[in-house]
Amino acid sequence: MHKRLCFALALASSPLCAQEPVDNDTPVPDTAPTSMTEDQKLNNCLLRSAQTANGKVTLQEMRGWCTNGEEQEKISAHEDALRARLALENTTQGNPFVITPHRRNYLLPYSYWSNRQWNDPSKNDSDLQPTEVKFQLSLKAPIKEKIVDDITLWMAFTGTFYWQAYNSELSAPFREANYEPELFITKPIDWQIGPLDSELLAVGFNHESNGQDIPVSRSWNRVFLNYIFKTNDYYWSFKPWYRIPESDKDDPLDTRGDDNPDIEKYMGNFELEVARPFGNHVVELMLRNNLRSENKGAARINYSFPLSKRFKGLVQVFTGYGDSLINYDDYENRYSFGILLTDSL
Repeated sequence: MHKRLCFALALASSPLCAQEPVDNDTPVPDTAPTSMTEDQKLNNCLLRSAQTANGKVTLQEMRGWCTNGEEQEKISAHEDALRARLALENTTQGNPFVITPHRRNYLLPYSYWSNRQWNDPSKNDSDLQPTEVKFQLSLKAPIKEKIVDDITLWMAFTGTFYWQAYNSELSAPFREANYEPELFITKPIDWQIGPLDSELLAVGFNHESNGQDIPVSRSWNRVFLNYIFKTNDYYWSFKPWYRIPESDKDDPLDTRGDDNPDIEKYMGNFELEVARPFGNHVVELMLRNNLRSENKGAARINYSFPLSKRFKGLVQVFTGYGDSLINYDDYENRYSFGILLTDSL
């Protein structure tokens, strides 16, 4: 497994191992520097092969070209897609002109929500429209690679925005914006725990806030662990967290102290995601829960499908608490569709 993930992350180098072309479909790799390791030569050769071969050539064939026909471990098409995505990310990590995606990036021009509330005493809920635009922008960059062995330190930022674009009576305001900067480390792992094929561990800190002042300020700080693993064609992410405590407020209008002391009651203590690709289609389920007798949480389904070579369509259904910070304690149902700019698989 470690080799599989390293293959994906290391595919990004440039010159490739020497290999004679077999026919017009076979790429013509360059000669690799003699100082490169065998794994580096293989990974570079695979990248060049992917760049020069036609669309009918399989990854298994390319691996054969780059290993002089030696037998390779069989891998599924879905694994190929995941590794190819990671490989393409790796090619841009050192490029100052390219932003690497972190979570999904999407634009949902139609987003209907069932429980319209400003949660602002100075505003009237009846002025809100049930249909708005929701979009998310998420990026990351490595701060330091190979801190120890293959551990990498990352910084990331995710912004999720809720725009009353069709509300002409209110001059189409941005109703809510959630900002989430993160700092975390990742380490590829190859543990085999029963049927679980471990892929990656991440440990880090994130701050999430809506950037508002009292009385509509919402924020919390967490330390999290993210364990990513695979079972057959299902990809899983289990992300528990610990909320860093804040001091209580004597007055709700104090600028210091906890703006939302009960947020864990609604947002829970963990997030579980599972994704299943079906060719170019991907179905993903997210679950959150507080694991309390007064049970609260949320569920979200994403379905992505190809629209063109570059973009996918996205249908998103959410039910529960915490789709946005300002409404973290309001139960709502949301139905959205639009364009997926970057996917995870």
